[in-house]
Amino acid sequence: MDSIIAKLQPLEQESITRGIPILGSKKGAWLLEKIKQTKPKIILELGTANGYSGCILGSQGAELTSIDVNAIIAEEARQNFKKYRINAQVLVGDAVEIVKRLAKEKSEYYDLIFIDFAKKQYYNVLENCIKLVKKGGLIIADNITMDGCQDYQEAVLNHPQLKTELIPIMDGLSSSQKI
Repeated sequence: MDSIIAKLQPLEQESITRGIPILGSKKGAWLLEKIKQTKPKIILELGTANGYSGCILGSQGAELTSIDVNAIIAEEARQNFKKYRINAQVLVGDAVEIVKRLAKEKSEYYDLIFIDFAKKQYYNVLENCIKLVKKGGLIIADNITMDGCQDYQEAVLNHPQLKTELIPIMDGLSSSQKI
């Protein structure tokens, strides 16, 4: 197990105890390998929670922007990012609206976008995420087999600009490369 996953063990246990939905170490290990392979420099995360997955995303030195609707948990994430020395900025607000605004300002800006927020909203951010991610970049989504993600899953598997693989760890992940 890589050091960041091991270092995050106490945060993982605390999250489970408090009922904070996080990626967890099984999916976290997969995500860390993907980060090491692709070496993204600029990452966007939709759904910060307490910063667990953001710590993995930013563990190799990338610049992370993370969005969460809950200001209290976002502040907790900021503390965790500081503790684990992650170069992160946390925006508080509706991720669908913020992503829409970002897509108007920037295109092909992010190397990787990680989606793990309101499941029924995944589909609503997809086109803007495709605009925001660089060619060859990745859009990774968590909980892909959960209720509310069927339309998103169908869309990424059939989208002409994406090459998608499904990762069958727990409730699944999708990894879509922009082609």
